[in-house]
Amino acid sequence: MTERDVDRHCVKDEFVATLRRLADALEQGEPFRIQVAGNRFTVPTGAELVIEHEAEGGDEELALELRWKNG
Repeated sequence: MTERDVDRHCVKDEFVATLRRLADALEQGEPFRIQVAGNRFTVPTGAELVIEHEAEGGDEELALELRWKNG
């Protein structure tokens, strides 16, 4: 797969709906399907769950990440 690093900005309602779908999939032990910037993919049930906080120069970032290897 080609390397890619995409941020997708969305409105609050869309963000909340995506988090709800993700939480439901995690609770039910099901894969999570999503499309980001035209690329549709599935996050497998065994994905690593990571909460990341970064602070630099007065800016802060909180990221909820799911990591997995293809193949």
